[in-house]
Amino acid sequence: MTATIEPNTVLVTRSDVNERLNDYKKAVRFYLDKTHLPVYFLENSSFDIDGDNDFKQFLERPNFKVLRFPTHTDQTRGKGFQEFYTIDRFVAGHMKEDFLVKVTGRYIVRNFSSLVSQLSADVNIDLHRKMKVAITGFFGVSKSTYSEHFAGLYTRANDGEGRYIEHVLYDYITGTDLINRTALLPENPEYRGVSGSYGQSLHRNKYKMMVRGVERKLSRSLGIKKFLIEY
Repeated sequence: MTATIEPNTVLVTRSDVNERLNDYKKAVRFYLDKTHLPVYFLENSSFDIDGDNDFKQFLERPNFKVLRFPTHTDQTRGKGFQEFYTIDRFVAGHMKEDFLVKVTGRYIVRNFSSLVSQLSADVNIDLHRKMKVAITGFFGVSKSTYSEHFAGLYTRANDGEGRYIEHVLYDYITGTDLINRTALLPENPEYRGVSGSYGQSLHRNKYKMMVRGVERKLSRSLGIKKFLIEY
């Protein structure tokens, strides 16, 4: 789970620290109830959570760990830049497992358990051809693939110039042979929460998601790596 309780960069809509902290707490409770897998809370802001009673209780769970990372000194290039800078350091210096499932820490993915049980490709991520973006709210990747291909890509992101990390990952995956080891997620992630970028609910229209589910199933059966329909 990536986390920035106290925003440290530009272009963040949901910026109230208390609101963000409560979002993270709800998400931590959800995931700890859903899995016995190791859950790492990667916090990269200056907010001090050591004295928080809820986090003290979370840390009593053997599969939960908080890791604190200093913010990158360049705070002008956006949250994706900071987020993947943090993930790079986690993978290189702390991760012992062979596979990484990344969730934006304030988001609840209601079907998390079902999704995780079906991830089988080296890279499992939703790619959208029209917008040329990779959706980074939830994805799965092997540690070796992340280290070889994704490490350092954050340096190409700059939100202020409209070059988001979602564009960077899309261009890299589709522009290299990594696309051959990439698959769409096995089912639609059921997101709940409020976007930090545009401040609106992540809950999608159920009928549109039904259509997306049909497209997903057909695309995966045909080996298609990118969505063609946008909503």
